[in-house]
Amino acid sequence: MPRYLFLLFFISICLCGPATAGDNDDILKIVLDSVGFDRYDLGYQPKGYWSRFPNDIPHKLGSFDDLFAEPLKLYDYGKTMAGAAEKYMDPAFLDTSSLALYYLTYSLGVDRKLGGFRNYSPNLLNITDSAHPISEAVDSMIALSRHDKLLFGSSIPISIDVYMTGAAETESTLPDKEKLIIGKLLLNLCESIKWRNIALRNCDPEKMKKIFEIEDLALTQSDGNVYYPEIDDVARTIDYPSMHYAALMAAAIVQETADSISFYKDSIEFFDFYLPTPYGAVVLAGNDKMNLDRSDIGTSLASIDIGDAPFLDPLGCNTALAPPVSVHIDICGDDIYEGNNSYSSLGSGVLGIGILYDAAGDDIYLGKRRTQGFGLFGIGILFDKDGNDKYEAELSGQGCGYFGIGLCFDAAGIDSFYIYGNGQGYGGVGGGIGVLADYAGDDFYKGEPSPEIFDMADYHSKHKINGNGVQGVGFGRRGDMTDGHSWAGGMGAIVDIGGDDHYLSGNWSLGCAYWFSTGIAYDGAGDDVYESCYFTQGSGAHFCNGILIDEGGHDRHELYETAGAALGFGWDYTNAILVNIGGDDSYMAEMISMGCAEIRSNAFLIDIGGDDSYLLKKGALGLGAVDFREYYTRPTPLVTYYSDSKSLGAFIDIGGDDSYISFDDSASVEHETASNDKFWFIPSRTDSTFGYDNYGVGIDIDSGVIPELERWK
Repeated sequence: MPRYLFLLFFISICLCGPATAGDNDDILKIVLDSVGFDRYDLGYQPKGYWSRFPNDIPHKLGSFDDLFAEPLKLYDYGKTMAGAAEKYMDPAFLDTSSLALYYLTYSLGVDRKLGGFRNYSPNLLNITDSAHPISEAVDSMIALSRHDKLLFGSSIPISIDVYMTGAAETESTLPDKEKLIIGKLLLNLCESIKWRNIALRNCDPEKMKKIFEIEDLALTQSDGNVYYPEIDDVARTIDYPSMHYAALMAAAIVQETADSISFYKDSIEFFDFYLPTPYGAVVLAGNDKMNLDRSDIGTSLASIDIGDAPFLDPLGCNTALAPPVSVHIDICGDDIYEGNNSYSSLGSGVLGIGILYDAAGDDIYLGKRRTQGFGLFGIGILFDKDGNDKYEAELSGQGCGYFGIGLCFDAAGIDSFYIYGNGQGYGGVGGGIGVLADYAGDDFYKGEPSPEIFDMADYHSKHKINGNGVQGVGFGRRGDMTDGHSWAGGMGAIVDIGGDDHYLSGNWSLGCAYWFSTGIAYDGAGDDVYESCYFTQGSGAHFCNGILIDEGGHDRHELYETAGAALGFGWDYTNAILVNIGGDDSYMAEMISMGCAEIRSNAFLIDIGGDDSYLLKKGALGLGAVDFREYYTRPTPLVTYYSDSKSLGAFIDIGGDDSYISFDDSASVEHETASNDKFWFIPSRTDSTFGYDNYGVGIDIDSGVIPELERWK
């Protein structure tokens, strides 16, 4: 819209009242034009000459700088994650392709961590000796282990005869089809181990051993309370492409094995066996035929359950440098997984690959730390294909990554997820990737808000509420206040495609970020409830990107206790966005929320369609608003970047008959500034603080579009 046309538009609003636009008018452009901005003025491109700006932060993801510079692309980035979950977790796809887990691992994990792969094929190896497939695979493992100093050092002998005799004896008792399935599984796990070992070839074994001893990353890193130099050292020497290639191969062979056994289990009998290999035991049990206990299995290379075998913790995880790869495959039955090992359990990859794949049944997953889809330099995956499932964990789980990738996938059923903190899609220090994706069902997600149950009390809520770090959160290590070792955070995402879902958490949740990281919360169809406290629901602080996207249903966005810093709120160079499309939605906050930007942030609340209600405490900053600081107006003696930057707090509601309410302890009244079919500025154009490239704008309009959203229709 030309400048003079916008001025006529604005004058007509002021004189005539209602804000109106054509069906195809660009409402965001109207908002930006009103303050002399265009889309290129959004976001940040830090300069090397900005003194005291935290430049040179290591471990930033490849996506971070571009999303930081182009915040509207956060919507695209979230949509592609949802698109991958929707495509590859669709039951029709899962039932016709054995590559779903491979594609999910790539699309929601590897591709978000590191470029270079294009997921054309997992390049699985095929058995060449069909008469002796297990012997072929074990022989490959023996050959690999001869040069494996991570496993054996340089002087421990390898009992070749034990392994080859065991392979031959196992083959002699199994049906041909079972032999081929197991042989191919082991051959490709051996290849995965090879690439994992290549990934760590330059890493100091003693420093890697210390990595396994660190248990407090969830509680010590955000404000740089404890520095672990061995983490920096390993990060400098690890070969991530090789580690990711190992994980992609393992993910592909795990699902292929599960699908093959599921297909044949009713037509042939799968015999139980226990097979030692240089890289851990391989065990198959069905119908409770084998009397297995922890001493029999240890941490296995591969365990397979066709019935309800009493496998015990740990399963599908790395608890030490060996085994480097560990997978558990469950074909059917209602299972209880008790991951009581605090170091690692139930789909956890620490400097290696850990996968737990459950094909059917109503399952219960009980874990402590590093569990249910966790990665620390490695890749951990939990995949549950079907059933009404229950997940419980303490810290660092249900899709959590530090320097690595943690993925938790649930494809069907009515599920519940509970964790104290750092999970349900947590992208931690070192460019960690953490994703929790659920395809269908009315699900419940809870990050424990009460410090009385587990103490993660946050001063932003007077220590009454936990700062969880859950449900699509990115978190870095802010070392500028302590030892100077700052690490960028990663990308944390929670993705729910369908169902009437309920999200409950404390602070730092639901599409929120901190310190050079990105947090994404995406919910597709369904009537959803979001209950949280502070720094939540499309928000963030200190150089980061946070977005919450809801694309269907009548939704409730509610805050409690301190009830603020949410619903599109940014603090200190943050891009913060909440997008809600369709449905009659309600929003409630008591302070700094709903398209509110502070300390040079860009914050948006965008609601399209429906009769919506907005409740904001009387006198609170919000509904398209910004703060004011004197250092926006001119450089200070030490810092220029605050006066070099631009900030915008934008509130946009398109369509519907909407209500705007101010409330306090005694009464609720119509908001003094915002209302249906109106355009406004906070602060107003007549205020002395208006300007300085720092604007709060709100618009409620009957029609129009946001082109960045329309292109996805």
